[in-house]
Amino acid sequence: MKTQLAQQVRRIAVTDPIATAQRYDYADAFELRLPGPDPHPPETWIRAGMDSTPKWAERIVGLLGMHRTPAEPADQVGPFRIVESGPEMIHLTTSLPLMHVVLIGRRIEPDRRTFTSVLRYRRPVLARLVWAVVGIGHRRVARQLIANRISTE
Repeated sequence: MKTQLAQQVRRIAVTDPIATAQRYDYADAFELRLPGPDPHPPETWIRAGMDSTPKWAERIVGLLGMHRTPAEPADQVGPFRIVESGPEMIHLTTSLPLMHVVLIGRRIEPDRRTFTSVLRYRRPVLARLVWAVVGIGHRRVARQLIANRISTE
């Protein structure tokens, strides 16, 4: 089912107010319309999506300096610090040697999710080169992350 939902994810314009509030070097946004209302807040599906991230993707982000800790603090989701989390939105951030990363998950409507990623390069030339390759995998994983179904068992 996750694969079917991932195929329904579409890339949309970056309009999230957190994303557009500051200058950025790269941003993308994805939207998923679900078959029915989603009772889960964005933090739940973001956590579930990060927990199911493929191992190849974890190795690549590890090369960028993002590492998960075995005992994840409550104020973090994976390697990201929670800036704000509520029933309709989660705002995450992390700083890496090459870039500052912001992720935003939103429940726009009961059956509509959006996931936005924003990058501000610290070392622009090197970051652009790295992102030209890493960004391909990011967009694939972002589609899977937003399409994650939460088990209620």
